[in-house]
Amino acid sequence: MRFFFDRNMSPRLARMVDVYEREHRVSHHDEDERLTLTTTDLEWIKILSSDDPPWVVLSGDGRFLRNKAEMKALSEAKLTFFCISKPWTHMGIHEYTWKFLKIWPEVVERAKASTPKLFEVSASKVDLYR
Repeated sequence: MRFFFDRNMSPRLARMVDVYEREHRVSHHDEDERLTLTTTDLEWIKILSSDDPPWVVLSGDGRFLRNKAEMKALSEAKLTFFCISKPWTHMGIHEYTWKFLKIWPEVVERAKASTPKLFEVSASKVDLYR
């Protein structure tokens, strides 16, 4: 599988997970030469949706869950999407990192077992969204 971390996720975390993860590829928005600092969420969703194999997206932007256009784009793109819940934004980088690595195996298992779905990731579990 391929995991894509959006711009709301730390590029350092993405690189660390990529080094840690031996079975799957992990990439960050800033590493994709097709994307720029001004690429909108709707644009990168469309770009990623045409890739094969498909990407599994991790986002630190909880606004996705409230934005009808982005939710529609995700649904049409048939991407599995993990949204990091709001409490993560209040953690320091060290706490964020160890908690993320602890939850990572569950993210991978949920991604393997699902057709495109939307998940919310808390510091202790991964839940199907709606």
